[in-house]
Amino acid sequence: MKTKKTDSYKRSQVETADQLSLILMLYDRAILLLEKAKNEISEKNYEEKHHYLTKASNIVYELLASLDIDKGGEIADSLSRLYSFVIREILDADKNLNIKALDMAITTLSELRTSWEGIKDDPNTRMPDADPRETSMNLSG
Repeated sequence: MKTKKTDSYKRSQVETADQLSLILMLYDRAILLLEKAKNEISEKNYEEKHHYLTKASNIVYELLASLDIDKGGEIADSLSRLYSFVIREILDADKNLNIKALDMAITTLSELRTSWEGIKDDPNTRMPDADPRETSMNLSG
């Protein structure tokens, strides 16, 4: 159940998070939305399925748009291809009710999340702080 306090708490978490934590939050939210969409397909709730898939694809598009190919080089290019793959899988699932495509998207995002978590846990990793106001993503709902 959503309340003003939980919304305020979530907003505070996002506004005070470092860049890697924000990335992990985006992955967590996208994965959760894809899992919900799988459930909606099983329950034949196609409008809700579409709603969740749209929100999940918006998150992946945000991750894709945030890449700096010039500075990120080969890693950013690889991430771009992976995000594009995930978006194609989400579109396939939305159009064809393809749960296997959602499983592939979830697996890909989960593996990427694990990699980012490893970077976050590495004491030698230093990334600049992000300004959470720079993202248009809403992690609620």
